[in-house]
Amino acid sequence: MKNLAKHKDKVNARELLIQAMYEFSFGHNKSSEIEKSFLKDFTKTKVDYIFFKNVFSHATKNFEKIKLIINEKSELDLFGIKKIDLMEENLMVLAISEQETESTPKSILIDESVRLAKKFGTENSYKFVNATLEKILN
Repeated sequence: MKNLAKHKDKVNARELLIQAMYEFSFGHNKSSEIEKSFLKDFTKTKVDYIFFKNVFSHATKNFEKIKLIINEKSELDLFGIKKIDLMEENLMVLAISEQETESTPKSILIDESVRLAKKFGTENSYKFVNATLEKILN
């Protein structure tokens, strides 16, 4: 992973994005309510709000469509998985959404998704996320 310090505002935004998507995926709150609740975090730490808003908006509007792509392209049997874990699915939804809304290079999308999978996902989920995104983002 490259020097993240100079991109800390986007790194922080991605960490908030994964938390916001996790909340969204339960379907209890509207995306606008979730976004509003995360606004308080933008004052506590350096976060790229426009980036957060663009990626979150795209991810929530296209959530079901992107999930279908992930399920079609993922090789569950190869990793001995019966079903994609919610956190890993959300990580990949965000990476695909960022690819479609920002000019982030594929290598950064994968590196950041792997980093977030190691932080928020299950023990070896980063391997599945890496392989699946490699296939989808090409």
